[in-house]
Amino acid sequence: MHYSSSMKTSIIFLLLVSLTLAGRVKAQNGHILERESFVYQDYEELLDRIAINENGKWQLKADYTYLDQVNMEDIFYESDGLRVKGYLAYPKNGNGESRPAIIYNRGGNREFGSLNEYKMVFILARLASWGYTVVASQYRGNDGGEGQEQFGGDDVNDILNLIPLLENFPGTDATALGMYGWSRGGMMTYLSLARTNRIKAAVVGGALSDLKMMDDSRDGEMGVYVYSELMPNYEEKKDSLLRARSAVFQADKLAKTTPILLLHGTADWRVVPESSLNMALALQKAGVPYRLVMFEGGDHGLNEFDQEVDDMVKIWFDKYLKEQIPLPDLEPHGK
Repeated sequence: MHYSSSMKTSIIFLLLVSLTLAGRVKAQNGHILERESFVYQDYEELLDRIAINENGKWQLKADYTYLDQVNMEDIFYESDGLRVKGYLAYPKNGNGESRPAIIYNRGGNREFGSLNEYKMVFILARLASWGYTVVASQYRGNDGGEGQEQFGGDDVNDILNLIPLLENFPGTDATALGMYGWSRGGMMTYLSLARTNRIKAAVVGGALSDLKMMDDSRDGEMGVYVYSELMPNYEEKKDSLLRARSAVFQADKLAKTTPILLLHGTADWRVVPESSLNMALALQKAGVPYRLVMFEGGDHGLNEFDQEVDDMVKIWFDKYLKEQIPLPDLEPHGK
């Protein structure tokens, strides 16, 4: 068959485009597009909290010297072909061995509860100082990212696509992955665990497990101002969408090889304590290893128990990610 020179040029161009797109699709998820050192936006106020000025020089307070031990970065990475904002924190000095990693899932929605310099300093960097590579997603559509978050829909992929990112990040052991989420981030953690068994240990705090219960407890405001605005086709498929995102009804789908630490305050008004109590019962029935800790009088962020929470989280991740102890025996036993 004879082709004209113009037809040959067109065919070659189409082949090159196809090959380029094929390569992009193959390599896109988790690929870091941009990375730069983290820049504090509210520097003066933050500095006043973490440092003291002695003779004209700022020095970190004793509780925050761990910040000298970690690198903190802003990143954009690919998720389902979208450019999504994320954050990285990792130890400055490795010991020559690959370190385990933790995926942190933020709470809130849109700008409310978004990752910022405070969460970088007080959560991500602290986790990294324990000897972990830590990565977090802002979720699609936020902070300069492309797309639109769906409050537990396709945006769950923005979390799962951090796994290949960690697989290719230097000094990181992607076979030892943890996941940590608070509030809506706890919901996102549960939904992620229903789709992967790669996570070796998880921690959730003040976690949302029943979206209808949350809406009812907040006098319908979640449905009006969050669910209806973020979930596609919410009015037409309200019941099915809420149920699909409510982990209390999906407990049997969660990986049974991922032990979960549930933390919740009994004075939490944002996500009522029953959310974790009912989830623990569902996990018990489904045979998923878990530990439930209810903090008497604790608020949504368990701010009255900061150090105790940090200690529990560190012990949990160290036990299953660093020491890699065997999973607990869930069969009834003993005398």
